[in-house]
Amino acid sequence: MNKQRKIYFVMAGGGHETDKHYYDTIKNRRSVNEFGKYLKSDEVTILESYSHGRPYAVWGAVPGPSNIRNWETMNEGDYVLVYRQGKIILAAEIAMKVRNPELANYFWQKDTDGKTWEFIYFMINDTPFNVGIEKLNSYLGYEVNYHPQGFMAIKQDKVDYLLSAYGDLISLLKKLNEGQEIEKIEFEKKKIVNEILDDRIENAPTEHTEIQWRLIRLGNRSNFDVWVPIADQSKEFNGNKFRDHVIQSFQESIDVPTYIKNIDTVWKLGYSIKSAFEIEHSTSIYSGILRLSDLRALTPNSTYPLFIVANRDRKNKVFEQLRRPTFSNDYLALDRAVKYLSYDKVRSLDESLKEKQTGFNIDWLIKEAESV
Repeated sequence: MNKQRKIYFVMAGGGHETDKHYYDTIKNRRSVNEFGKYLKSDEVTILESYSHGRPYAVWGAVPGPSNIRNWETMNEGDYVLVYRQGKIILAAEIAMKVRNPELANYFWQKDTDGKTWEFIYFMINDTPFNVGIEKLNSYLGYEVNYHPQGFMAIKQDKVDYLLSAYGDLISLLKKLNEGQEIEKIEFEKKKIVNEILDDRIENAPTEHTEIQWRLIRLGNRSNFDVWVPIADQSKEFNGNKFRDHVIQSFQESIDVPTYIKNIDTVWKLGYSIKSAFEIEHSTSIYSGILRLSDLRALTPNSTYPLFIVANRDRKNKVFEQLRRPTFSNDYLALDRAVKYLSYDKVRSLDESLKEKQTGFNIDWLIKEAESV
């Protein structure tokens, strides 16, 4: 069953103290290596594994009935919207929370009443924005002039509608930030998922397995969690067992469709999808694009990159299929959303990095990919 995600508003304005805190622990993310001495060992382990070494944006709340009530309902994967002077300036995803006065004092000292911001939460996938609250209000069902107050949870029925009808929150805000049109999901998700036939190739050719392994390794080098379908997790290539390098369970949520678990390779961090790859090695170039088409139909506002990976000699066929009216219509826009990545580019990137200790940036992959 998909996780029901919550969304919280957090005020980050109203005085020099709050402005300084925002700069100190959100604008400037903090490393677990720095503050881990204030945490229990199991808490450090969770944070290190969740972000794969990335620093965290950190915020907290002082004791008080409303603050405590909201903090206690926070869970991993929930969203936080940081609000200031009528605008949403940042959105992020909860990784973990702790009540820790000592850590709070280290980060922010005490307020004028001698209280610490001890109800702490750590955030990943934090993304800056400059979106007027009135733009989001219409999608949440609030009056256009509605303004949140303090630290508060958005009513769950409004959250469920927003995420079900428009997809993941950060992608929605990216489109609003750029003035793009927001698509409502017109398809009945469950019906589509149930009607899709899994035409995955059983006993996939060695080359398919090789490229899938290389994408797994590149995802690992990017410090992302990597997912491949359950049926593929028993595969191996050159002695490398897939199950040792991928996550065994997929965190599902109301705004991330179950269907993405059928895609050949998925890179993710927390609950957020970072990229999805279909390796097209079948007789027909159509099947992989169809899977991405179904995914796109379920998440038309998603902004993460999608790739068709295929042999160089199939590039023209990939582009020919992407230009078909079925895929290139204004709703799916696959000819604009999907990029082509050749086997030789994947091999070249993987080989150039596999013996090095440096990481891999997904932007390098996007740069090497080709558009219709």
